[in-house]
Amino acid sequence: MKKNILYIIYLLIGIFIFQWVYSFFAGPESINLIIENKFKLIFIVVAHIPTLFFDSLAWVCLMSKNRLTILQALKITWVAQTSGKFIPTGNITGEFVRFYLAKKCGQRFVDSSSTVVADLVVATFALFVVGLFSLICILEIDSNVVGNYNFFYLLSSLLVIMISCLIFFLIIRKRLVKSFLKKSSKLFKFSLKRSKLVNLLRLDYSLYKLSYKKKKLFKSLILRILGWVSGAFEIYIFLIIIGVDAKLIDVILIESVTAMVRSVAFFIPAGLGIQELTFIIIGEYVGYSGIVSFSMAIGRRLREILVGLPAIIIWYVSYKPKIN
Repeated sequence: MKKNILYIIYLLIGIFIFQWVYSFFAGPESINLIIENKFKLIFIVVAHIPTLFFDSLAWVCLMSKNRLTILQALKITWVAQTSGKFIPTGNITGEFVRFYLAKKCGQRFVDSSSTVVADLVVATFALFVVGLFSLICILEIDSNVVGNYNFFYLLSSLLVIMISCLIFFLIIRKRLVKSFLKKSSKLFKFSLKRSKLVNLLRLDYSLYKLSYKKKKLFKSLILRILGWVSGAFEIYIFLIIIGVDAKLIDVILIESVTAMVRSVAFFIPAGLGIQELTFIIIGEYVGYSGIVSFSMAIGRRLREILVGLPAIIIWYVSYKPKIN
């Protein structure tokens, strides 16, 4: 009951922010701009394919045993990213979906869970790298931005992501899961079923071993960074569709900052309002009008829907329970 109330509160906050952005930044004009080019929107769906490919490949390259095929990983990533966009817990939900579907494809618990967790860490660090690059670019464009409150939000988001990466690293390298299970069982008489305990310890050890496979991690990191850049390329394509001159560096800034803010504000369902406001702030900062910036935000929502609906069908057709 409490979770439902919180969900409703966060949803109302998101709706309020979205409505404010829509009213204040010429929402109707932005939507008209999209409607005028509606038949070209298929290109933003096609432009999403490289993002899915790089993200899927980054995950597959972390696998040693029971490797998924690229096609399997592509379908699972597609479904997982869709669930991560529309379910309140955001990317965390997507990781559980990946873990579940990887098991459905024949992977063991330790194989699917360890690579999913490792890929989540790599993706978070990749976002930090791209975000840091964006921060440097912003300072190069205008050093006076340091005193701006919007810059404070950007810096805060970057720090949260950096701290998250550090916490992930310490948990894996120091094997804190194993330590926690031992101490909690002694102090709080905490116990788990033997099968679950064994699985958690195997996961802990598997992540520990994987953390020393530097070549795999580096390759996965590069692929994840390419995935983020491909996401920016989607915005680039959208701007071309609506007839706006675009610079790749500008759309990388928009994509990375929006991703950082949305990941920090994961508790807002689908990042509603938060994503749109961030598009406006960063879009106007790099020189786009409020109309164009809000059009980009709506274009991203449309892409999520157009890509997400087929993913739901794929989920049902490919992974529905078999009835004997």
